[in-house]
Amino acid sequence: MLLLTMELAVADDQLVIIQAVSNSKRTFAVRRGQIHGVINGQESLFTNNSASFSATAVEVSREFSVWEIKDKRGSIPFEKGDFVTVSRSIENIWTEIPKTHLLPPKELNFKPSSEWLVRGTYSFAMSESVSETESTRYTGRTGVQLEILYTNRFAINWEYGVGLRFDRENSRLQNDQIDIPTQRNLIVADLTYHFENFKRSDNNAYLGIGFGYGLSSTTVDESVATGKALIAPVVRLGYINRIAASYALLLEGSVEAVSASESFENTDTQQSNVVSSKISVGLRF
Repeated sequence: MLLLTMELAVADDQLVIIQAVSNSKRTFAVRRGQIHGVINGQESLFTNNSASFSATAVEVSREFSVWEIKDKRGSIPFEKGDFVTVSRSIENIWTEIPKTHLLPPKELNFKPSSEWLVRGTYSFAMSESVSETESTRYTGRTGVQLEILYTNRFAINWEYGVGLRFDRENSRLQNDQIDIPTQRNLIVADLTYHFENFKRSDNNAYLGIGFGYGLSSTTVDESVATGKALIAPVVRLGYINRIAASYALLLEGSVEAVSASESFENTDTQQSNVVSSKISVGLRF
């Protein structure tokens, strides 16, 4: 019964990733091993959208296997990271290639990738409040921000990013005409959903959500209040213009909520809340 179960488990075609290819182009490795029903000497059919060939398992471990192309005159047409389908039905060689055309191209071509993102931002507060003060005292808050993130495209449409953010803002009091500068140094994280590329283009739109946490300081009449700041959340909508394979420009609009708890020395903590709209430009590379 165990052998029958293993046979049924591998009977259907499966999409696998080529883990490694030898320099001779005669052998390659995939993440399919004994737990998937692969045994030494097993013969299977491997196919992408342009080629199909049979190979024999020459080394099998628990989760991995090494395969050798059966045709002594041929060489492996795959590269490390390529997606291929594998089937135990060798007689289906003439039907396997057409099947790959039914798979979404993004499933065959996607490879995880990483980029650096540098983003500059101008922000304008839509609302601002400080505990124990009147909100009408504040006539406006503007600021600039710089973010540096490491991003990883871990799925076809999904990407995460982590990094640092530096804020410099200025708020003005209505009656006294006093400028109150605020600085923040934050650790930030983003989760982004990338929409499909526009037709005949490598450009795409995206939607993201971000969070941040770090240190905040506000200066009033040469006295400095310090504390912690939380950004929860930042909601982003943007556009990526792929200039070249190695870098791209982005344009983005966003809205965020910032909450800060600060205090002067030997005084009670004041809570400030700001909701801002932002426009950003950036470079991915």
